[in-house]
Amino acid sequence: MKKYILLNKKYLLIPICAEKETETVSFSLQEGKVFEFKIPVSRENGFYSFHYFAPLNVEKYRGKKMLVEGDVPESFLDAISLSEGIPSVCQSHPLIHFTADTGWINDPNGLIYQNGIYHLFYQKNPFDTRWENMCWGHAVSTDLLHWERKETALYPDGDGTVFSGSGIVNEKGLLGVERGAQIFFYTCAGSKSEWSRGKTFTQKIAVSTDGGETLKRMEGFAVRQLAEENRDPKVYWHEESGAYYMVLYLRENDFVILRSKDLKYWKRSQTLTLKKAWECPDLRKIPVEGGGEKWVFFSADGYYFTGDFNGYEFKPDGECRKAWKTDVPYAAQTFWGTKDVIWLPWLRTKNRNKLYTGTMGLPRKLTLVKKEEGYLLRQLPVDSFSQARSMVHSSHGEGKVFCMSQKDGALEICIHMEKPSDFSINLYGTPITYVSSCGKLGAGAEVCDIGKNLNDFSVLADGELLEVSAENGLNLAVAELLDDRKKGNVTVEVSGKARVEIYRID
Repeated sequence: MKKYILLNKKYLLIPICAEKETETVSFSLQEGKVFEFKIPVSRENGFYSFHYFAPLNVEKYRGKKMLVEGDVPESFLDAISLSEGIPSVCQSHPLIHFTADTGWINDPNGLIYQNGIYHLFYQKNPFDTRWENMCWGHAVSTDLLHWERKETALYPDGDGTVFSGSGIVNEKGLLGVERGAQIFFYTCAGSKSEWSRGKTFTQKIAVSTDGGETLKRMEGFAVRQLAEENRDPKVYWHEESGAYYMVLYLRENDFVILRSKDLKYWKRSQTLTLKKAWECPDLRKIPVEGGGEKWVFFSADGYYFTGDFNGYEFKPDGECRKAWKTDVPYAAQTFWGTKDVIWLPWLRTKNRNKLYTGTMGLPRKLTLVKKEEGYLLRQLPVDSFSQARSMVHSSHGEGKVFCMSQKDGALEICIHMEKPSDFSINLYGTPITYVSSCGKLGAGAEVCDIGKNLNDFSVLADGELLEVSAENGLNLAVAELLDDRKKGNVTVEVSGKARVEIYRID
């Protein structure tokens, strides 16, 4: 079926029947195709029932006729609407963890801090609550806790869908682009759509000269295909060797490091294999508490390796460690332009009964702690988190603590025990327990091994999200609860003497 639509408003609103079978729908003007997406479509007869509208910004095509066509029922085409604004959807969201309004999100991309603004770009499917149609979404924040959702920054084109990448600010005035422009490196995933069938995976560049409001693709490639699905370019400047470096995933446990002085021509300097590591690499110098710095290579599952990097080659000097005690966090990336090294993971949440899937974790600043067993990663909440807290309870001693939260908000429960002890929390009806002798942490139906004989905990609840850190950020576990209540009764009981502090974060 097909239909011509006169574009006389800013947005084309696409009706989404979440998690139905998908059909390829194309959107064309007289000069050719401009969009193509796999959209879940209802085949039920009669009135077209759907879950939400996905907005497609067609402002630059205003006044033109667009042809919408695909193997879809006529009722789907009739349900497409035009609007000057985006309809709101009434549903609850976490308060300090970023989510999409609707649709699917995954890996954080292009993380930049510039002129007092944090920019979060991320993998996005506006047209379903499942993975597909990879675009780059965009959000901004001044404190890393409260985010403003912006327009979709990059849509798939005839060369491929838009996979993960990174961003920097053009401090050196390269690529014929003004100083201060934002430069983004991303994987163009050829053959991941019908439109791009026969194309390869390549690394490409997009540029923004208006503070991330719009991204414009540059012609050509930054790096042509090196392996079948090479992806996830992470770019930084290496001061000591006077060049930019790119870390790129190749295949299995293989990665490549490339160098460039002009961001245009890249030369391979190392191919390395890191056991267990897989996709979404990051290579940063991390401060060591007490003095000094150490290079750390990160991969998607939270595996990290300390070592040395001279701008050409990375040489690990320790064993592989993991940043998280659960498998909910994934694909964390660090920000360009921040004084502290701050990273942000995607949380692989199901968000039951919601019209969005996926959440971003709490941004945390990274340091290394030198122990007998090697360098351990400490992950503490960013400074703005402490500034946003207001205490609602404080006590010291033994026994049960009771608190009633009467206002919606994220809640942090801090338990500082004089010696390792068991504790139990009833959080709005959800049990959270820790058994010191075996190191097991239970959160609702979820159980993980967070570590034995720990005596310092932070339990952060934000809707259905739970982030539990111990030993002042050296151990971190993230879980998704079944209930997303944000207020009610809280009880805390510790088997030994402890100081208990409860904070609300607004």
